Amino acid sequence: MKKNLYISFLTVVLLSVIIIACTKKKDNGAITPTYKEAAGGTAGNPNVGNQTVTGTNTVTNPATSNSQLIAGGSGWLNSACVTSSSLSVKGTNGTSNVTITFGTILPPGSTTLQVASTPIGNSACSVVVDNAPNQPSGITWYGKSGTVIVQTNSTGINAQCIGVQCAQQNFNFPTVSVSGSVSCQ
Repeated sequence: MKKNLYISFLTVVLLSVIIIACTKKKDNGAITPTYKEAAGGTAGNPNVGNQTVTGTNTVTNPATSNSQLIAGGSGWLNSACVTSSSLSVKGTNGTSNVTITFGTILPPGSTTLQVASTPIGNSACSVVVDNAPNQPSGITWYGKSGTVIVQTNSTGINAQCIGVQCAQQNFNFPTVSVSGSVSCQ
């Protein structure tokens, strides 16, 4: 009899532990997601016309198609350089500007530079285009890839763009392809 009483008592205790362990506990201090119908208040943004703190501004790209810019030649004005030790050259045609900046004073002769976001020594230069033709005005385009071959002599600098691709700072597409040359004399 004692044995049956002991087994019954042990069974009741074991069932009690299982029931207590399986019971969900409510935490009234926690924020939990719920359905709109069960939530209090308006269940929406109280300022419908304004974004919430956790919202983000949607940035739209004003440019919609690729274009090409051929620098130099008829109609282009190039900046004057005092000596061949200038760190940049700039070409202008109407409102379009192409500026090529070098990382160091280039030696006389020919130097091949890769286009990068920041000019680095005599291995990389930066290309910046303002108001590219066939693009919305007021946009600045930054060189992402390509090559610039620079010819330097005692009277000036000539920078020839080959396969230069420029994009906006916040958008990789569309692009502006830059070819031709920018110089200073």
